[in-house]
Amino acid sequence: MDNFKNETTERSEAGTPQGGVISPLLCNIALHGLETELLSKFKRYEVKIIRYADDLVVMGGKLENIRKAKTIVSAFLKTVNLELSEEKTRIGHSMFSMNDGLKPGLDFLGYRFANLVTSKHRGVKSTRGVKNEFIQISGPSRLSIINHKKAIRTILSKYKNAPLETVISKLALRIKG
Repeated sequence: MDNFKNETTERSEAGTPQGGVISPLLCNIALHGLETELLSKFKRYEVKIIRYADDLVVMGGKLENIRKAKTIVSAFLKTVNLELSEEKTRIGHSMFSMNDGLKPGLDFLGYRFANLVTSKHRGVKSTRGVKNEFIQISGPSRLSIINHKKAIRTILSKYKNAPLETVISKLALRIKG
């Protein structure tokens, strides 16, 4: 195996590369039980949790429930030697701007989710058939759009002298994902 070692890489005995194939699996193993722990401390509809690998969103109707959930999540993460990222952790509202000056809504996994206040006649129905005075807007986040445009510009500049079929195939791979 040492024959394949080159000068730019070194073999590591500890850790897993971030973004590697096994990284989400290991994260799910480490965070197994987080939902159960969190939901056991609240009544049925007080909080909801969405988790994808190491990304996490906790939603609730009351600010005190969200703050309590944050302390519960922090305590759980300490048991597996992890902690919440201070720069990424945010408590916000889906319709109104809070005192921190950030826009209402949330960015999660490259998408933007927000609720806009509207008349009762234009609002959506709840699962119980009651008309709400808001509509839910979702789409790609601003950062995702910027990164996508940057990647397309990079492809176009890299293949500017290439045959058209090559440029189209490279663009199609990026656009389709």
